[in-house]
Amino acid sequence: MLEEHPVAAGDLDAGGAVRDDSVARWVAAARSAYLGRCAALRRRQQASGLELQVESASLPPGASLGRRPAAVAVSAGVREVWPSSFAIAVRLRPVGGDRDGAVNAACVVRLVDPASGEPRELGDEVRDELIALEHAAEHFN
Repeated sequence: MLEEHPVAAGDLDAGGAVRDDSVARWVAAARSAYLGRCAALRRRQQASGLELQVESASLPPGASLGRRPAAVAVSAGVREVWPSSFAIAVRLRPVGGDRDGAVNAACVVRLVDPASGEPRELGDEVRDELIALEHAAEHFN
């Protein structure tokens, strides 16, 4: 999954660097779009009454994208799958501006019991779907 976000004046601070809240918004949008493709995860969640929990493991500072990029290309994909969670890696690459290198963000997703807060196993169907989504990926960033 690859999205390109135009950088508006409100996405930049007074010195022209990308604002941290813009990075957070773009990462959240990429994560949400990726999770929107996970039908087996939604079915597991709805059938079991579990809650989706997302924990941001890392978020790069906006300044790491350089000054005054015209756009930011953002891609998301699952990088690791464990029995009760998986890690989504998000890559952000500035387009234009004074920097060309990509930066990375990550988050961990799990299904938790709302009463106890304990994570539950994802199951084979969810694991297989995540693997299939990665094998079908069309875009790299």
